[in-house]
Amino acid sequence: MKSFSFRNRIALYYMITTALLTGLVFITIYMVVEYNVSEHLNEDLQREVDRHSHEIEVKDGTIALKRHKEWMEREHNTVGVDPVFIEFLDIDGNLIDKSPNLKSSNLLYDSNQKDNVFFNGELAEKRIRQVQVPILDDSGKRVGHLLVAVAREGSEVVLETLKHSLLITYPIILIILFFIARFIAGKSIKPINDIIETSNRISRDNLTDRIPLPYNKDELYVLSDTINELLNRIEKTIEREKSFTSYASHEFRTPLAILKGTLEVLIRKPRQQEEYEEKVKYCIHEIDRLNHLVDDLLILTRFENQKQSLRIEKDVNLNSMIHEALNYFAPNIEQKNIHVDYDISSEDILFQTDRYLFSTILTNIFSNAIKYSYQDGKIEIRIRKVDHSITCEIKDYGIGISEKDLERIFDKFFRSTDHGDIKGFGLGLSIVERFCSLLNIKIEISSKENSGTAVRLQIHQS
Repeated sequence: MKSFSFRNRIALYYMITTALLTGLVFITIYMVVEYNVSEHLNEDLQREVDRHSHEIEVKDGTIALKRHKEWMEREHNTVGVDPVFIEFLDIDGNLIDKSPNLKSSNLLYDSNQKDNVFFNGELAEKRIRQVQVPILDDSGKRVGHLLVAVAREGSEVVLETLKHSLLITYPIILIILFFIARFIAGKSIKPINDIIETSNRISRDNLTDRIPLPYNKDELYVLSDTINELLNRIEKTIEREKSFTSYASHEFRTPLAILKGTLEVLIRKPRQQEEYEEKVKYCIHEIDRLNHLVDDLLILTRFENQKQSLRIEKDVNLNSMIHEALNYFAPNIEQKNIHVDYDISSEDILFQTDRYLFSTILTNIFSNAIKYSYQDGKIEIRIRKVDHSITCEIKDYGIGISEKDLERIFDKFFRSTDHGDIKGFGLGLSIVERFCSLLNIKIEISSKENSGTAVRLQIHQS
């Protein structure tokens, strides 16, 4: 069974099921025919009993027979063509008279046999069906027995022929059904063969092939479509992985090349103390940038597949977290002389979240808002709570995002070519989007070039 192909297994299971049903039907047919044949013989016997009961006269407890042409009929004189056998017995089972076709033979008499019950027997090695009927006088007293039998060999021939026909037909039908089922199964599982062939062609370097969808929208159609969707996701993931690796390599290569060049220049000849300090400070700055890049990459990797379990805390104060983020960026805000308009309600707004992840979200949003704001610019913070929903909007009036770049702002390492002079790695909003997804926070970003950017966080509380 293990070596059977899927098509052959389907055909075999279908054949087994059909064999059981066909066998049940054949048995039912045989039993119905056998029952009808027996009933037909019983009806013949009953007619003979009724007919010959009129030939009997009982006088003073003695059985007398009316002789007439009935005994000369062919069915009573022969045993070859639908013969009927008759015997009259007294109360002791002694023979009174019998039909001529019995000759020297006698029907089976059994004193223990129930009256008017049909049963099978043999007469001179011939199969018969017989009934034993009591003979009663006028007072209802039993005075003898009437035995009537008919040959059942003709009926037995019909039953034997039927049985042999069914036994011969049965395996032939099953063999034919097996090959028909195998053919139909082969047609039905063609999409599975397509899946196998397509899967064999697919590799890391060839993710463009897709499984042809079956014409009928059945389970195989759903399976093929699901696998195609899976391949689409895998292809996108690998493309993102390739882009991620390429961008990460580039981002590491640039500061490392700068560090190497700076140090090489530094050791070419003796320099003044101030010059050494300047170059070392510059190298430290680049190393800090590398550390920041590594931290961002570790955060994305750590939470990429939700392997890091969330640490949800209750009653986290949103106002307090915003104040902490603003205090962290206070030197940057002061340096660019940015005015922060903080409009919140007087009461504390409490919600449940992972403090670290939400703090990282706010930090990245404020970092971008400050980085892309003009000198002497403005940042607005608006918080509203309605029922179980909290909306936090952070808006700057800086350089904004062009329409062509707005669709890609969540891509890893994406940075607008319009603002290449502004330092960054293009990972901040990727981290924000990922953490918002983990915390079930809806994020919306709207922006207009040279007018500013608004980030809305919609927090749903259960």
